[in-house]
Amino acid sequence: MTEIYLRLVDLILTPIIVVMAAVFFLRGHDNPGGGFIAGLTIAAAIALHILARGATDVRQRISRYLLPLVGVGLLTAVSAALLGLYNGGFFKGIWLKFYIGTVQIKVGTPQLFDFGVMLVVVGMTITYLLNLSEIDEDEKPADAAAEAKHR
Repeated sequence: MTEIYLRLVDLILTPIIVVMAAVFFLRGHDNPGGGFIAGLTIAAAIALHILARGATDVRQRISRYLLPLVGVGLLTAVSAALLGLYNGGFFKGIWLKFYIGTVQIKVGTPQLFDFGVMLVVVGMTITYLLNLSEIDEDEKPADAAAEAKHR
């Protein structure tokens, strides 16, 4: 059973952490940040959710989506690299610029690559954390049986 304060912290901090991850992702090519940092930040939000709700609950909700998420991320990152071949070379950036009012928006293959990296990092990190907690859950019954023997 998790503590109520962890659930409250999860409820308050998770949206803030996800917004921070979006900021890290969007400013990744002009300033420090990018897909890897955004992926780790989202993984931290999900890890907080694991602490607050328990690994079993999170495993039941998202476990079946994690490895396909990694596959989609790898496919996205490789596709972004291959799209550069249309611009003269592997990993060459292709940028689309458009305006909303006076604000210029740039969207390109480097952001697509970062998005793929973010999906891979989130999928692998959460898979690792859930597998780590599964090992811990497997050890608990053995420890309880050993304690019962000594009593």
